[in-house]
Amino acid sequence: MGLVIYVQCNDLKAAKERAARAEQATRDRDDTLKTLMEAATRNKKAAAKLQAARDNIAATLTERENLIESLQHDDPTIRTWADTALPDAVARLWEHPAVTGADDYRQRLPSAHALQPAGGSAQN
Repeated sequence: MGLVIYVQCNDLKAAKERAARAEQATRDRDDTLKTLMEAATRNKKAAAKLQAARDNIAATLTERENLIESLQHDDPTIRTWADTALPDAVARLWEHPAVTGADDYRQRLPSAHALQPAGGSAQN
């Protein structure tokens, strides 16, 4: 009889330990879910803020394009200037795709005139 009680006591102890581990795992999972939900909420707010800024920039661009078009249409001096061919040096700038970053810019410079990275020492 004592052996049965001992085995049942150990089984009960093991079951309590498993239950405690399961409860801890559940709490950990809940904490992770809470953290992820908070991050998702912050990301959603940031995305909305970025979209509003993008919309504002797009509206400003449209206004400026309309103003330029209106000025070109209404003012003969501006129309004449806008119809003038670009100088060769400026026209060549349009032959290259847009620079997309510092490394891209640095690669396009002649090596003798390349800019040093920020914090780099100048060489004479």
